[in-house]
Formats: sequence, C-alpha cells, structure tokens
Amino acid sequence: MVLGAGLGAPLDDEYASFGDTTDTRVLAERLDEGLHALDLIWSGEPVTYRGNQLTIDDVVFLPAPVQRPRVPIWVGGAWPNKAPMRRAARWDGAIPTMAGMQAAHPPDVSEVRKLVLFLRGCRADNGLTDRPFDIVVGGMSPAAPAARHDLVGPLADLGVTWWDERMPWGDDLERTEPMLRRIEQGPPRS
Repeated sequence: MVLGAGLGAPLDDEYASFGDTTDTRVLAERLDEGLHALDLIWSGEPVTYRGNQLTIDDVVFLPAPVQRPRVPIWVGGAWPNKAPMRRAARWDGAIPTMAGMQAAHPPDVSEVRKLVLFLRGCRADNGLTDRPFDIVVGGMSPAAPAARHDLVGPLADLGVTWWDERMPWGDDLERTEPMLRRIEQGPPRS
C-alpha cells in the first residue's frame, strides 16, 4: 500500500463546502502534523502528540501496518510550487501535478529535470539521500510502443520511477470504454 497525501484542490470544493478553512497555511500545517502523527501511530506503540492542529492522547493503532518502517507516503502538489515538493522530499515519494495535466499532456522533460534536481537537493538537505524515493509523473502516452518508449525513457533516465497514465479531463473521464482502450494499450516501458 502507498498513502497519497496533499492539500487537495480545488480548496473551495474540498474544504469550504463543508465549512472548513481554505487557508493554505493552516491546511499545510494540518497536513504536516497529520503525516507526522501517522508516522508515529503506525509504530503500534502508544502515542501522545501535541501540535497546533492535532492532538493525540495515548493512542495505540493496531494492528500496525505490515510494511516497515511504515506505509510509504507519497505527497502531491503543483510544480513549480516549492513548498509541496519540499514536503514530499521529507517522505517517500512525490506526485507533482505539472503544466498540461488537465489535458493529460505528458510533462516537459526540462521541467521534470528541474523537479528532480530540486527534490534531490531537498533530500540531501534532510539527510535522506540513502533512502528510496519515488517520483511519479504522468499524462496520456502515445499509442505506438516505440513512441511510448521514447516518452518514458528520458524520464526514467532522470530518476522518475512511476508513470501515471492519465485521461484528459472531460466527458471521457467518466466513461469506461476509453479507459479500457488505454488499459489494453498497456503501459509505456523504458
């Protein structure tokens, strides 16, 4: 299992509709504390935690996850915004949204290069260069296998570990047939 986390978007739909704050500073602090708290309680040991947004009093979470040291945490956020990628670099993976995502355009390799260099720098600053780290990018891959290889090969060379096949936002996103065609095409391979 992998836990994907992020602030969410659009904030008005995901928070304001329920009467919650849309203040990104508060939401970011809540997310940081929540991830830290999960890391603690997944130990299976008693946890007490006090933050500005979250309080835990003597909680034991059982059964503890089988994965060790814990369930991997991948953090999403819009690139080139630095704050969500700094957050991602403290955990186990990054799932950036990049320009063209709504149309499912594959990411620009030069932007991915900037992202990877930024994440590596953040990981080094946090003393985490020796720990595994996943980078997930995506878009709609071309139908031809050679073109798919040409798309993901340079991304893999940069350090991208996962390709996320995406559909353009629109009517097809809610229909099964276009999704099945994409699945039958198979994944791009480097």
